[in-house]
Amino acid sequence: MLIGEILSSLIMIFIMIVPGIFFRKKDIISVDQSDGISSVVVNLTWPCLVIDAMQMEYSTEILMDSEYMMVVAIVIIAIIILGALPLTKLMKMPERKRYITAFMLMFGNTGFIGLPVTKALYGTESVFYAAILEMINDILIFTVGIILIQMSAGAKLKLEPKQFLSPGLIGVLIGLVLFLANIQLPEILASPIEMIGSATTPLTMFIIGHQLGGLKIKEIIGDWHVYAVCFIKLLIVPVIVLILLRLWAGDFTLLEKVLILSFAMPAGSVSAIFSQKYRGEVAYATKTVLLSTLFSIATIPIFAIIMEI
Repeated sequence: MLIGEILSSLIMIFIMIVPGIFFRKKDIISVDQSDGISSVVVNLTWPCLVIDAMQMEYSTEILMDSEYMMVVAIVIIAIIILGALPLTKLMKMPERKRYITAFMLMFGNTGFIGLPVTKALYGTESVFYAAILEMINDILIFTVGIILIQMSAGAKLKLEPKQFLSPGLIGVLIGLVLFLANIQLPEILASPIEMIGSATTPLTMFIIGHQLGGLKIKEIIGDWHVYAVCFIKLLIVPVIVLILLRLWAGDFTLLEKVLILSFAMPAGSVSAIFSQKYRGEVAYATKTVLLSTLFSIATIPIFAIIMEI
């Protein structure tokens, strides 16, 4: 993909953020209304986007590529957690911050932001592989991730099986079953699913803009840990992934590009949501999520271009 095309795609995506910022600054849409739009994305358009992208003719090659990505993703996440906990100790973080920081370094916003950005850059086929990574992410978030959040909050360790059934994961499972069974949905179903799924990118960018529009500089200045985590998450982690995959694979195929891009995503909003649920470091997690999202507008294009050089 030409660098000019990448920049054009990214500029178009990030232009969609502007209306959200404007609507927040002018109080045209409230936080509650924005949450409602977010709910529509998470529960409807996002699963439809995944199902539509996975409507591909069954191929053993695609299945093997998916298995390759799953293994690589799990290995990389294991490396991150092994490095994150000693690093946070070196940064002299209090224990409550250490575990939530490890969580944020492990799990980026691969679904809410990652899927639309990946599709815009590399087309519909890439969403299939991004969805596979999102499935791995969901499984690890609701196992290893939940344990880290509970340790951060000092809560009793407990896993709830029903949490696995998130709308995004259900969408991935439906798409995967249809792919493995080589079932193509009839046009009367496929077309509405495609149209609903196509709303994911503009709605997601609008919501991000609305969140960024509520940022107050004085609220985020002072905690250097937030900036350090953003730097590590957006630059150090993807650089490490890029180097490892360059050494392993040589030239980057679509698979490696999707993998690197997924690890270049900002901290996942789920870290703030879970911190609130378990009464952990809510303010710290929220500031890191929002600030890393803001900075990712600059860092994502850097890695998208580097992969084409």
